[in-house]
Amino acid sequence: MGRANVGKSTLLNAALRERLAIVTPTPQTTRDRILGVVRHGDAQIALVDTPGLHRPKSRLGRRMNTMARDAAREADVLVFVTAIPKNAHHDLAPAGRDVELLQQVDPDSRAVLVVNKIDLLGKHRSALLPLLERFSEVRRFSAVVPISALRDDGIDLLLSEISKLLPERGPAYDDDFLTDRPVRFFASEYVREQVILATKQEIPHSVAVSIERFEDGEKVTHIDATVRCARDGQRKIIIGKGGERLKGVGVAARQRIEALIGRQVHLSLWVTTDEGWPESARALDSLGYVSVSGEGEEATP
Repeated sequence: MGRANVGKSTLLNAALRERLAIVTPTPQTTRDRILGVVRHGDAQIALVDTPGLHRPKSRLGRRMNTMARDAAREADVLVFVTAIPKNAHHDLAPAGRDVELLQQVDPDSRAVLVVNKIDLLGKHRSALLPLLERFSEVRRFSAVVPISALRDDGIDLLLSEISKLLPERGPAYDDDFLTDRPVRFFASEYVREQVILATKQEIPHSVAVSIERFEDGEKVTHIDATVRCARDGQRKIIIGKGGERLKGVGVAARQRIEALIGRQVHLSLWVTTDEGWPESARALDSLGYVSVSGEGEEATP
C-alpha cells in the first residue's frame, strides 16, 4: 500500500523474479489488485499489489482507492511503501500524503515500512536515518527496510522481515502457483502498458483495454483486443499517423505476452471511443473494475 508511483509494482516484480505487473512512469498505472506468490525459505508469501492511493477525479479513481483500502484491511501484514524523491539528498521528511495515509491505517496492525528508490541518494544514504526516525513518530512499525526495487537491493531482507510477521499455517497455494489472474488479464494489461508508454498527457488515464477473443491454436494463440478511449481525439492520438503508433503498441505488447506464455501470439488491436467511460458504472463493470464497498462516498485520501 502507498501513494501512486512509489514503486509498488516494481517491488512485486522484483520479489517474484518475474516481470508480471505493468510498470510505467505514469501515476495510477496499477488499477487492480494483483496477487503474486513468493517462496522465501520456509515461508510462502502472498503479496498483493494495490493501486496507488490518490485524490480521485472519477468513479474509476474512487473504485481504485477503495480496492486498495479493502486489501489493506484483509492483509496479515501491511507493507507500506514510500519513496525517496528525486534530487533529495538531505533534510528528508515524510511526505504529507504518507502521513495522512498512515493515520488512516489501524495502529495495531502489523506494518512494515519500505523506503524505496534509495539508489537516488547516491553517497548520501546517511540522510535515511533522520527520515526513518520521523516516520517512527507517525506510527510504530514492526520492521523498517530501505530498498531499491529497480536494482534488486534489499528485496531478500524485506521478504525475511515479512516472513517473521506472517501467521503460521499450512500453505495456501501449490508450489507452482504464481498468480490468481488469468493470462487474458495480463494480455489486456500489457496492451495498456504499451499505450501508456507511447502516449502523453491525460491519455493514459482515459484508456482501458478489453479482450474480445483469446484462443489457443495448435501453434499460435490468437488475441483480439479493443483499446477504449474516453474522447475521439484520444483515439486519433493512439492510432497515430498512418496507424504507426498503434502498430508499435501491438508489436511491443505481443512480445510481452509471448514472453509470459512461452508461445507465438497473433495480436489484433482496435481502437474505439466510449465517451466518459471512467464515470460510467456500466462501463467499469464490463471492464472488470468491479463495484466495491464505499465507492460512492469515499473520503478524499
